[in-house]
Amino acid sequence: MKFHPLFCGQGGPACFPRHTPMLFRRRSPTCPDPALDALLVAPAMMVDPYPTYRRLREEQPVFWSDRWNAWVVSRFADVAASLKDKENLSNENRQALLFAGLTDDERQSLCPLRHYFAQKDVIGSDPPDHTRMRALVQKAFSPRTIAALEPRIRELAENLIGPAVRTGRFDFIHEVAHPLPVVLIAEMLGAPVADRHLFKRWSADILGFQGTGQTTFGPAMVSQKSLVEMFAYMNALIDDRRRTPRDDLITALALAEEGGQGFSRDELLATCNTILTAGHETTTNLIGNLVHLLLLHPAQWAALRDDSTLIAPAIEEALRYEAPKQRNFRRVKKAHTFAGVEFAENQMVFQVIGAANRDPTNMAEPEVFNLHRPKIEHLSFGHGIHFCLGAALARMEARIVLETLLAHLPRARLVPGSMQWQERVQFRGPGRLLLESEES
Repeated sequence: MKFHPLFCGQGGPACFPRHTPMLFRRRSPTCPDPALDALLVAPAMMVDPYPTYRRLREEQPVFWSDRWNAWVVSRFADVAASLKDKENLSNENRQALLFAGLTDDERQSLCPLRHYFAQKDVIGSDPPDHTRMRALVQKAFSPRTIAALEPRIRELAENLIGPAVRTGRFDFIHEVAHPLPVVLIAEMLGAPVADRHLFKRWSADILGFQGTGQTTFGPAMVSQKSLVEMFAYMNALIDDRRRTPRDDLITALALAEEGGQGFSRDELLATCNTILTAGHETTTNLIGNLVHLLLLHPAQWAALRDDSTLIAPAIEEALRYEAPKQRNFRRVKKAHTFAGVEFAENQMVFQVIGAANRDPTNMAEPEVFNLHRPKIEHLSFGHGIHFCLGAALARMEARIVLETLLAHLPRARLVPGSMQWQERVQFRGPGRLLLESEES
């Protein structure tokens, strides 16, 4: 058995035996509606998934998908319950299920990627390891730490939005929604901001092969290449901070201890990747969706312009209406009955956040974007022990960007026909969004 130096920080194996037993191969349930199943992988899902989500909720709320090789849960109450269920559902080693359909040679070629996804981090773990790691990371996302970032976020927003607006017409995603969260998370980690283009590529590649329970070899190899590059980069940063501590997140995590137990090198690398990807992917989508939705509804943009107290509900309604991350997934830890359906051990369960947030049994007129709702409830930051650690930071970034945009471009409008959705499976947000002044 070989070892890969980038993935053996604490002596862990990089590669698995060539003929690893297929622990997760079992006879699948029968898909009850192949036509609906086909819609889950249709190109239309990238543009407008909501008609399919509606059918799932109404016709097959707990649905076995052959195309996703997983159970698909879509109603609000069921998604919330499954997100909180730490007894029957697990975050640990869930990605191992993604590789079950590959050949032995393909799995062997993906040793570094498989080894990485077998590691525990603050997301990919269950108690008690999750409790320990979350406590370590939580220190970096305390209310005091987040509040201290506000002046820097405001400076970034000003430096990005002011010059962009002066050009007359600009791509809000390229000029603002993407760079601001990436620069901020790079600075927090202690990585050079000049390398932010690498972070974006690594993040997109590493997450790109996920989103369903079916993995194809090509995208997984692309993911692995970027993962190896990123871990070499992060290893160098971690080694540097252990020698010369600084006031940044990597130093804090590298030196952190909780009850006498810090991170192993593999845990630390996995956690840095999680912070890097989660720290900007969902925030970029939140900011892009927020501005897109408000400008699609000019009356609500005008109301916001006249009353800044509506900014907070606007952010929550955007999170509900267009979940930045559309789905989570869990591994069935032990067989059990869920909503009248039998879940078998080591099956995969997808919780479709985008469908749950528009469940009419949970709120009136869920297909309407309305920041004046008396109560806005959503699952976009998760639920239970894995509730997003960075939720407060994402909300602050969105608030400050919106305040700054309103100050510089109060009469903003969308350039007709300019909006394009990202072609991402798990995530939802504009990839292009041209803005200009109403006077243009």
